Amino acid sequence: MKILVVGNRFPWPLHDGGAIASYRLLKALSGAGHEVVFFSFNTVKHFVSPETVTQEFSFCKTFSVDLNAEVNTLEAIRNLWSKRSYFIERYVQVDAQTQLEQLFSSEKFNLAILEGFYSSAFFELLKNHLPVVYRAHNLENQIWKRLAKNETSWIKRVYLRIQSKRLEREEKSLLQQVTATIAISPSDATVFEAISSKPVHLYLPGVEIQINGKSKLQPHSLFHLGSMEWDANQQGVEWFLRKVWPLVLSQHPNVTFHLAGKGLNKNDSRYFQQGVYNHGEVKDAREFMLNHGICIVPIQAGSGIRMKLLDAMNFGIPCVSTHVGAQGLKVESGKHLELAENPNEFAAKTIGLLNDRLKAIQIGKNAAEYIQENHNPVINFDKLNQFLANISSKTP
Repeated sequence: MKILVVGNRFPWPLHDGGAIASYRLLKALSGAGHEVVFFSFNTVKHFVSPETVTQEFSFCKTFSVDLNAEVNTLEAIRNLWSKRSYFIERYVQVDAQTQLEQLFSSEKFNLAILEGFYSSAFFELLKNHLPVVYRAHNLENQIWKRLAKNETSWIKRVYLRIQSKRLEREEKSLLQQVTATIAISPSDATVFEAISSKPVHLYLPGVEIQINGKSKLQPHSLFHLGSMEWDANQQGVEWFLRKVWPLVLSQHPNVTFHLAGKGLNKNDSRYFQQGVYNHGEVKDAREFMLNHGICIVPIQAGSGIRMKLLDAMNFGIPCVSTHVGAQGLKVESGKHLELAENPNEFAAKTIGLLNDRLKAIQIGKNAAEYIQENHNPVINFDKLNQFLANISSKTP
């Protein structure tokens, strides 16, 4: 098949879950023999040079449109008098629509895949030309509702509530109009099926099964790795440091907490605390995870699946997560990882793993086995490939 994948950013470098998920899908489609064309904005925030695009996306044809999608305070306020979500409105650009229309005049496709909800700005144009499959990375309105709930500024809280309601309306509308939907987690799939009668396929993200390079489980060491450009990660880490970290330190005064991730400023004063090491952006996420002990996932708002959590589990790293952080995984607390919700419970589970090294190692082994059984990239993609083939064959 000839498949058009439409994104809102180039998924490179592979420093955050969204980029990893999108890049792996593009490579898998191409590796299966499909002719893949990737059309996307090249945003200021996530700008990828033409040289890098040529080198890292050589397996597919690419088209890009430059865009500054940064939040503009004045435009955000003006949006209050609009009916559309500001988060989508930022990606509505006439030049991009024109270029995509021109692409249809020169090339024919079997189907299009909307990669993530922020690509839905192109949906109205796409649906006039070919079947559109929406791959949902998250339930976006759910994320922003949770962020609003945890927001300390009442002005931001009210604004985010307004935007989350608009997102919910827009997500429901998209789900009811697309040809089919690809969900990234079982919980998301259940919600999508309740909203729309259109086909929904559960495509659990594939993780490259590791043969070597398992965790060395450093003693008295914890870490968090995630894009700090994402509000939910910032909010989660701040919650952990404010409410959980002091409890852990009281029992283990020599323990260290290592932070790393895209957009993390090494000079951020929020992380100048006892035992906290701010590594900023690291070149090798794999090496960082393998050498900094127990993985901490304190996220309070989110949907879909945390790709960094899957990678940590794949490496045999014991993890402590909130229920939101592990949402979408059919895992058992105390077996595959430790699940906790409130600060006292989160601290107790973390301290428990620090105290019991054998238990921590066993949880890591169980986690790796879970990934091998549920997130095998070959098996999972073969099922997705058949689903896409069926959608294409049934569409006139």
